[in-house]
Amino acid sequence: MENLKFELIIAYYKRPKIVRNALDSIMNVNYNNWHLTFIDDSGDDAFKDTFLNYGFDKNKIIYTPILMSDDEKTKNGGSMFGKYVNESILNSDCDIVILICDDDAVDSEYLNTLNKFYNNSNEVWGYCHIKYFNPNIENYKASKLTPENPNLNYPFMNGNTGPINPHFNVDSSQVTFRKKAMVDGNVWYPFPQTLNLDASIFIKMFNKYGLCKFTDCYGQYKGWFEDQLGVRVRSKKGEYTE
Repeated sequence: MENLKFELIIAYYKRPKIVRNALDSIMNVNYNNWHLTFIDDSGDDAFKDTFLNYGFDKNKIIYTPILMSDDEKTKNGGSMFGKYVNESILNSDCDIVILICDDDAVDSEYLNTLNKFYNNSNEVWGYCHIKYFNPNIENYKASKLTPENPNLNYPFMNGNTGPINPHFNVDSSQVTFRKKAMVDGNVWYPFPQTLNLDASIFIKMFNKYGLCKFTDCYGQYKGWFEDQLGVRVRSKKGEYTE
């Protein structure tokens, strides 16, 4: 079976403690053929040294800061994160793209499962199920956030197992893409834009390629807590809040 290469892209914004779940989870994946791009949208490069000295093989990582202040993003009409993601994908020699938020984590077997899924099909994208954890109080491996034991307003995004249009049906952490499909279909993340980048690219992929199939696995751990972006916006705290 072909050993597909994965481009892992971390979306980071001022969470130096919480992001360690994501970094630790990548260090623990049971798969070797991957590259990690760390896109820092904090407006500075304060996390650069920590990331570059975290213990990764430096040939497998790149740190990319977006040096725009929050005021500049507001005046600009949103973050330029989408632009940097698109460039990272175009510059990668990967087969499959995985986006990882700084408050999430990757299951150790996820890349192995995706390698089988994409090798055994012609699918250009797929979605997984997710497990929840609260990164403020627990490590992703010790998640206690379940429907039976909720410590926050529990979200449910694991209700599908058949082909779906992911647009507002699943989270960005659940969907992966073939790079070739994005390039051939000219399907890219929008910019400037801060909110709902996942919804924007999902509808583009759906319009170009049709339904997204289930990869039949739990792929990521989804951070669910008071200070995530969606909660901040709904509570009127604003998009750019530490």
